[in-house]
Amino acid sequence: MNVRGPILSVGEVRSVDTKYGERDLAELTVRPDDGAADAATVTLWGKWTHTAEHAEPGMELLVTDAERDDHGDREGYTTSKESYVVLEPDFLVDVTDVRSWVQCPRMYYLNKLSGVPLNYPVVKGTIVHEVFGDLLRGVDLEESIEDQVADAGLELGLLGREREEVVDEVRRNAAAIEGWLNQGTLTPEGDEAGTAPSEWDGTPAETDWRSEYTLISPTFGVKGRADALRRGMPVELKTGKNTNRDPRFQDKIQAACYALLLRERGVPADTGTLLYTKNTALDRSEASGDLSPAKEFSVGKGLLEFVVRTRNEIAATEFDVSVPTGFEADAKCEYCFEQDTCMVVSGRLDQESKAGQIGTPLPEEERDYFDRSYRAIEEERRETHAEYRKLWEQTAEERAADDRALVDLDPLDREELPGGRWRLRARKDPEAVSKLREGDVALASDGDPAAGHSELCRIEELGEEVAVTTDEPVDLRRLDVYPSEISVDRMLTALHDALLKGDSDRKDVLFGRREPEFADGDDTFIDNNESQNRAVNRAVNAEDFALVHGPPGTGKTYTIARIVRALVERGDRVLLSAFTNRAVDNALEALREQGFEGAVRYGTETGVRGDMQDVRLVRRGEPNDRAAELNGASVVAATTAACGSRAMREQGFDVALVDEASQLTEPGTLAAVNLADGFVLVGDHEQLPPVVRAENDLQRSLFQRLIEDHPDAGVMLDRQYRMSQRIQAFSSSEFYDGALRPATPEVAGQTLADLGVDADVLPPELRANVAFVDPDGRREGNANPAEAERVAAVVESYVDAGVPRGEIGVIAPFRAQVAEIGRRTDVTVDTVDRFQGSSEEVIVVSFVATDSLDSPIFEDPRRMNVALTRARKALCLVGDADALASDPFYRRMLDWARR
Repeated sequence: MNVRGPILSVGEVRSVDTKYGERDLAELTVRPDDGAADAATVTLWGKWTHTAEHAEPGMELLVTDAERDDHGDREGYTTSKESYVVLEPDFLVDVTDVRSWVQCPRMYYLNKLSGVPLNYPVVKGTIVHEVFGDLLRGVDLEESIEDQVADAGLELGLLGREREEVVDEVRRNAAAIEGWLNQGTLTPEGDEAGTAPSEWDGTPAETDWRSEYTLISPTFGVKGRADALRRGMPVELKTGKNTNRDPRFQDKIQAACYALLLRERGVPADTGTLLYTKNTALDRSEASGDLSPAKEFSVGKGLLEFVVRTRNEIAATEFDVSVPTGFEADAKCEYCFEQDTCMVVSGRLDQESKAGQIGTPLPEEERDYFDRSYRAIEEERRETHAEYRKLWEQTAEERAADDRALVDLDPLDREELPGGRWRLRARKDPEAVSKLREGDVALASDGDPAAGHSELCRIEELGEEVAVTTDEPVDLRRLDVYPSEISVDRMLTALHDALLKGDSDRKDVLFGRREPEFADGDDTFIDNNESQNRAVNRAVNAEDFALVHGPPGTGKTYTIARIVRALVERGDRVLLSAFTNRAVDNALEALREQGFEGAVRYGTETGVRGDMQDVRLVRRGEPNDRAAELNGASVVAATTAACGSRAMREQGFDVALVDEASQLTEPGTLAAVNLADGFVLVGDHEQLPPVVRAENDLQRSLFQRLIEDHPDAGVMLDRQYRMSQRIQAFSSSEFYDGALRPATPEVAGQTLADLGVDADVLPPELRANVAFVDPDGRREGNANPAEAERVAAVVESYVDAGVPRGEIGVIAPFRAQVAEIGRRTDVTVDTVDRFQGSSEEVIVVSFVATDSLDSPIFEDPRRMNVALTRARKALCLVGDADALASDPFYRRMLDWARR
């Protein structure tokens, strides 16, 4: 039986005499059944006491194959020979992190902080891994090498590498792979043809080669992607050399991790293989030792137990989300290639370190900031892991109801693409909705993403039919939102770069040790809007940073473009960034409309808007050409997430301009501003806050902190070009101290009559610019069917009066209500988050709630500010009057709407 529950207390490790001799044990008090049962004693024997030494009250404990060990009326359990003991099983540790930890716990920590650098061994290693995958998919070696080197063109160019040089090195490494595969291992004995990929059932069968196999273990709390499976056994590729007979221990542990996960799935993985590709390139007349590239080893129960105990050390260290010190295990520093980096980080953070310290510690307030931010980011990581957990804890129906999965897909066909990848198609329920969007990376599966066959995919089409691309084919029956840790990882890297590598003068301003400075200057950049012109002047004159506060409809994007032009005209190189791809592309569009054509768009083909593809930086190609295009651009446009990529982190700018800065976490903003000498933040802290799951310091943006601490560094755009006077009045008084006003009389006085609509045709309750309708509905979960019916009727009333359907939008707080309304009307229906940055002539807002506003979504009025300011000429609020009147803010909104 398995025993699982929160730990109440942890006893000391002690030795006892048994019939087998002296043995160590530790007793823990646990409340089994996930805390639902009475407290029980769990006895850990032998080496599992190592895990007890890391356990703390409050942690979750899982013991597999436990045996009953009752004493009188005391309920108890004990480990058996088959048991595994897992701390915090819901915390998913990546296999590569287990490897790093075995190498050195400090290495694990440094890798988290500094991220993956842009260096040649890393880039070449990635190319060789891709060639390995291609060979397993039957691609010709030379074709694969040429293709993969071309794919890495930009990064190779930034490193100053020539294509021919790289092709030659990769070929020498790949020769080891090809030679090994040609030894007859690709097709197992007794199966000349093997199993065709199109016939594969998704299991890691003994008769198959599979590359990049995704594995997630709910039991052991481990996830990863095996380089390859050969006859059901893990194979890991290493681009370095190893002339010893045995694999390096940390490499062996990495492969053993995958063996553990395979065994959980019923695959008897008892052998692992490490393939050291550089061995083939060694000169046999000069090198000594075992030069064979493939090193096999046996995977026994003892090694697997060590893997789990090591994984438990990581989970225990991350439990209190504090900064590790490097003393978590025995580290030998003498020959470590990261020793200098380790000593610098220890010195700057004033940490104890076995390697020692170099450098002057950061000021105490900066170290405190680092600790708080590190803790907040790791809390966000734990929330991300909670999303992973839902993959197996929730049923398919619950995932679908939560808008996090498309289930019951009907597979249509699968097509093998050039290069060995696959395009999979399936039919979905036309009424099914989710948070998934075209271009997203998602998890495609046969219906069970955790225990079944699943593959990471990219969504190409998402209509009545779904099309995705994957490395390996899968029976596409389900598509899940895949919780990515990339944003968390890049926030940590940005924090590291800002604090440990950042300019001290910049930090003096950010930490309030001096005020931001501005040069004198008052030029006319915009002659018909005083606040916009002041904003451009403030940005151009900033010695440190400037802030542009842009309420809804105030011409923020136009102002951004004018700032960029002014900066470039004086000789600056500018990074143009934003939280979303849409905002980046909108700013680029505004730049082009103002006649500027010198920008390069850094982003993926699926992320960049169609009409911006002509300025998108193509990363594939001749290295020198790709690097020259990026390095030579006076304006580089990229999302803040992309600013944390290997290539962008190597770029330098005079000024970084960040739009949507109020929607970004502080570390998320730093990812962009770290790349420049000065910065301009553009945002509105009275609209949507940073998008995070954890409730901590990450909910407050750098924009909000700076505009509150340094109001004189900011300029508010106070003339709006979107809403009629009647519509904008409530937002202006509630959020902007009455300072927001229509830019012209024409804007202030606009009505539906401007669209040729006869207001007399409308029902009396819809004739005013702002209307309120109580549908007398009833909330059912996160939907309100009766309210949805009334919303659809309101939409049809506007259409019948002459408003084009394309000029009407509906906003609802929940995806379930979006679906409910979408089944009844064909106008645009979406959530507040999706509507930010857009507008329509007519907006209808559905509130869903009845009786009271008991959902967290109603707690932040800033979300409602976004909804109320999307309309130009008519705004209709549809909701339960009693529920809205139960909250002071919504009561004031109700009074305004009924006026």
